[in-house]
This record gives sequence, C-alpha cells and structure tokens, in this order.
Amino acid sequence: MIKDKFLDNIKEYKLLVPGDHVLIGVSGGVDSIALLYLLDSCKEELGITLRVAHLNHMVRKKDAEMDLRFVQNLAQDLKIPIKIESIDVQKIAKEQKLSLETAARQVRYDFFERVAGQEGASKIAVGHTADDNVETFLMRLVRGSGLKGLCGIPPKRGKIIRPLIRIWRKEIESYVGSLKLVPRRDYTNYESKYMRNRVRMKLIPQLKLYNLNIKEIILQTILLLTQDRLYLEDKAEEALARALISMEENELSLDVNKARSLEYAVRGHLLRLAIERIKGNLLDLCYVHIQDILDNLEGKDKWEMHLPAGIYVAGNSERLLISREKPQKHKIGTYYYSLSIPGEVELKEIGRKLRTSLIEDFSPAKINNNDLQTAYVDHAALGKNLLARNKQEGDRFNPLGMKGSKKLQDLFVDEKIPAELRDSIPIIESGGKIIWVAGVRIDERVKITKNTKKVVKLELL
Repeated sequence: MIKDKFLDNIKEYKLLVPGDHVLIGVSGGVDSIALLYLLDSCKEELGITLRVAHLNHMVRKKDAEMDLRFVQNLAQDLKIPIKIESIDVQKIAKEQKLSLETAARQVRYDFFERVAGQEGASKIAVGHTADDNVETFLMRLVRGSGLKGLCGIPPKRGKIIRPLIRIWRKEIESYVGSLKLVPRRDYTNYESKYMRNRVRMKLIPQLKLYNLNIKEIILQTILLLTQDRLYLEDKAEEALARALISMEENELSLDVNKARSLEYAVRGHLLRLAIERIKGNLLDLCYVHIQDILDNLEGKDKWEMHLPAGIYVAGNSERLLISREKPQKHKIGTYYYSLSIPGEVELKEIGRKLRTSLIEDFSPAKINNNDLQTAYVDHAALGKNLLARNKQEGDRFNPLGMKGSKKLQDLFVDEKIPAELRDSIPIIESGGKIIWVAGVRIDERVKITKNTKKVVKLELL
C-alpha cells in the first residue's frame, strides 16, 4: 500500500519529526497531488502542520492560470493555507543566460526557501519520485558525473525533503486515480527539446529492450553507490579535521602533506567538502576542477586557479588556500595580548583564540607533533612575560632544529607560506624572545628535553 511505503520512507530517512511545519510544493501534476494528499492523510499521525506553495512560472500562459486555480481549489478543499506567486521564468532565463530548465529550478527553490522563511516552515516537501531519480541518474551518466552525481536525488537536503523518492510513478498515478482527481498535465513534459523528456521517452524504453527491470536495477545501483559515497564522505570529514590549518568565514587553509597522505579517492572528497564549506554548495563545480587541483597538489610548487562562482584556490608544497575570492593584502594593526598559564585570550584582529595550559605530569606520549595548531614548550625555559602579537619588521628567532637565529621573513619564504596569510599568523613571545610562530614552528631554546619537568601547551583555535 502506497501510504505504508510513504511512511516507511519518512521513517527510514528521518524526513519529519513531530512539530514540523511543512511547506508543500504543489504544481498540480500527479506527483505533487499525491504528495499533498498523503501528507494530509498522515498529518495527525506524524504530528505535523501543513501549508501549500504554488509558483506560476508564466511559461504556459492560460494553462498555467488553470493550474493555479486547480491548486487553489485543492488547498481550499483540504483547508490548508496556500501561498501563490507568479514569476516570469523565461525573462529570468534570458537575463541570466540560463536554460529554461535551470532557471525554473533556481526560481522555484528560491521561492520555496523564501516562503518557508516567511511562514516559519521547518521542512519543504517536494514530489520527486523513483522515476525522477532514475532519469536523473541517466542524465548525469550521459553528461559525465562523479560518484555524488550518480547517487541521484537525495531524500533530504537541508530543509528539502522528498517522501516519494522510493515510490514509482505508476503507483502514484493509481493512488491519485483512486482519489477521483484528474491532475493537471504540463505539455512541456512531452517536448523532446528537454533532455529529461528524451531520457524518459526514448532512452529508457530502449534500455528496457536489454532488461525489462532496468529502472529497478538503476534504483538499486543508486542505493549501493550512496552507501559508498557516505563512507567516503565520513572519511573526508575526518581528514578535514586533521588537515585543517585555519578556517574563517570566507577562507580556509589545509596542510598539503596531510592531504597528499590520503587515499586518492578520499582526497577528491576532501577538496569538495572544503570548497563546500566556503562556497555553501557545489553548484558549477565539475570533475575537471577537482582534477586540476589534485594535479597541482602533486606537481607544482606554487600555483593558483579560479573556480566558478568566485572561488579562488592557491597552493604550494606546504599549504592549500581556498577562499571566496583572491584575498587582498590588508595591514592588520599592531596588537599585544598578555597571556597567563593556564588561560585563553581572543585575538580579535585575526578572529582566532589562543589557549595555554600547564602539563605537570608530562609524558612524551601526550604530545601530538602532527597538529600544527598546537605547540609544546619547556615551562622552565620561558621568561616572565608571555604575550601574543603580530609580526614586526626585523623579527628573528631560532627555529627548532637550527643553530643560530633567522629572520622571520626568511622563515616564511622557506616554509612557502603565502604572503596573504603572513599577517594572520600570531607570534608568541616570552621574555623578549619569540618562542612560537603559531602554526609554523617553535624556538629551539624552548624545546622539550630529557630534563623537562613541566610543559606548557599552546593552542591556536
């Protein structure tokens, strides 16, 4: 029974929780009608409230007006509030040089998100079906796609939920027929100029000549690929936490050596995840962009590239920078912050925090030398005053493992730290000498030795 399948989907994918206010996108077609009536029939059982949203794309003129009135009547019969809006999608497509399909999708989801915000909706339900998922898989396969693309349409993305995603259209049509309703038909769904229509009307019938159950086989393939993708994405999350050097609102930097140490498949997912953290999505990002970054990481010593939507990527043998746009050099005003042990201070000028703690029961096993954002120094080697400041002209210190002093500027060059990042690196000083260039290296004179009894742990957060 379709209602049981519907509820199973909601439970399996955790699409709804009691108290959710659900905005339902209803076009008037068979899928959205089924979605509307199934949610209405289950609302008390699920403990949810409903509101309908209908967007007139102004493409089909008189038919679109009839769709609008039809959806209005459905909402009125079910006593569900409705929000209606009309937007000239063809005009937007022309102005933004988009295909009509792309423009319609963007306008539609922008409309849903906006109305959800206005009405306090916690979820936005749309009517994608198992057939839509199969069609999407084939479209992406033909165009070329990575693993994420071949996983089809996700059951849930942010506020968007798709409770029909495992239900076939023939089941949906039978259900709507049992309601004695005649859904609206969009003639553009039968025009061969749209790729999705060609896939549905021409490609799938041809594939059925090889396997009558081709749609079921593809859906099963999507589910298997999704399991692999989720595993790789979990690995990428773990890798990001280890490789992350710094992260601000519009940029982050990664440790290149830690990225290189990953399995090749995980590296790609790490890059996508990092870009998504900065960009907010992966729209317009293609396989070739990720491949170019991976190639640069392996080969070039210093490089930069620009991705779509204003994303800038630059790297060297030590660090990878991803930002919304090429960072502009800006002078950070002089700052000094006194540090206590233990203690924590906010470095407001660079949006970071510095934490200190004392380890009295010291053991070498407690030291994590792989974390560039953490340093361990000998407490007895510190002077009276501990402070954090920004770099200054003429700074020198004794880098760990080196005899004698070195200009801080020369260290930055040797470590291949991009010039645009240098002003954001805190300098930790004690007794008038630099003890740690945060995220880079400690001073030789404060290193831990066999005679060390107490250790100070410094963390850049």
